[in-house]
Amino acid sequence: MFKEKTIVNVQFKSTLSQEKLYDISTKNRDEMANIKGLIIKYYYINQETNIIGGTYFFENIALARDYLRYFFVKGIGLKYGIIPGTLKMEIGNVNFEIKGNNTKYHWHDYNSG
Repeated sequence: MFKEKTIVNVQFKSTLSQEKLYDISTKNRDEMANIKGLIIKYYYINQETNIIGGTYFFENIALARDYLRYFFVKGIGLKYGIIPGTLKMEIGNVNFEIKGNNTKYHWHDYNSG
C-alpha cells in the first residue's frame, strides 16, 4: 500500500473566457487553501486546445476522494462553465518523485520504508 501523496488531475473545456476562469480561480484561493489534506494545486490552460485543468497533490487518497465528492456536491464544476462530455478526472498514488536540481536529479520512493 502506498503511504503518502495522491495526485488528482482534472481537465475540461469551458464556456467561459480565460479571463473569467482566472477571476474565479483567484477568488477561490482561500477556500482551496483550506481543503483538508491539500498540499498544492496547479491551475493550467492549454492555449492550443483550450483545455483547462488542475493538478492537485493530497496527503492521501482518502482526502483526495473527499475533495472530489465536495467538488460534485457543491457544484463547483458548474461555476467553471464545464462543457458536458469534456470533463476528465484521474486519481492515483504517487510512487516516487524526481526533483531536478540543475543536471542532478533527486528522487523519493514512497513504496520503501
